[in-house]
Amino acid sequence: MLRDLDEVRTELARWATADIVRVPTGFRFFDDRTQGGMAPGQLMFALARTGVGKTWLLTAIACNNPKVPTVFFSLEMHGRYILERLASVYTDTPTKSIEATLRAKGKSHAIDQTVAGLPLLMIEDEPDLGLEDMSEVLEDYAKKYGQPCRLVLLDYLELVRSFGATQMAVVQELARGLKNFAREHDVAVICLHQVKRGEGNNGHKPLDMTDGKFGSEESADYVLGMYKPNLNPTLSQELRESLDNDIRLQFLKTRTGGGIHPDGVQHHWNGETGRISQLDWKQPSTPSSSF
Repeated sequence: MLRDLDEVRTELARWATADIVRVPTGFRFFDDRTQGGMAPGQLMFALARTGVGKTWLLTAIACNNPKVPTVFFSLEMHGRYILERLASVYTDTPTKSIEATLRAKGKSHAIDQTVAGLPLLMIEDEPDLGLEDMSEVLEDYAKKYGQPCRLVLLDYLELVRSFGATQMAVVQELARGLKNFAREHDVAVICLHQVKRGEGNNGHKPLDMTDGKFGSEESADYVLGMYKPNLNPTLSQELRESLDNDIRLQFLKTRTGGGIHPDGVQHHWNGETGRISQLDWKQPSTPSSSF
């Protein structure tokens, strides 16, 4: 689209004075280096090996943005399980406690509190969606809420329907298409991306920008990584247990400057609730009422 500078200036001023200029992740290691988070039209890939907790990261970002119009595309997991994880993170309640209360009472305060606290979040759990289908979902969101979606969380890239001669061609085409999708809808997109398989369980090792399966990192504005030191199979059981709450979040790529964290920043991982928090962040006390 060919536009003169006066038109672009008007658009820039409109964006800079909007209610939502950037969408934060809720994690300072990233937000402090990006002037507050992701801008509309930007794409982030989040990388982690199997068993590290990729979906929990998306869940945390959703819970950190209760006032941001958001669609969570869960192409692998049923929406009810996403809601259970959301409630676990949002209220810091173990999933096993939520399930036990649901079985005993047919309802859960943690679930109800999450539904009330995240009124602008919708879950789309239809499998085998393509980018055109996802565009229709965003149109439906705008009609339902009277405002456009500002944040898309996608679990995960390789499950988006596409066609290509090889898996590499499919992933690279999807990555380019997802970047165009972000720009077309003026929405921030955070997408989980599969990691190349290595020998054994390497979930304890830092990732680099090229670890995405079949590449495609060039299409992303940002790349994050995540690993857990206690997944090292050579550690003793005692040492592994002592590191159970240690999770590292990496900032691997940016197009906006501000510095990265390739080695990872230590965060606290609550294995019962899935909550990922900064080490100096004081967690609220659990409400006294039964969940």
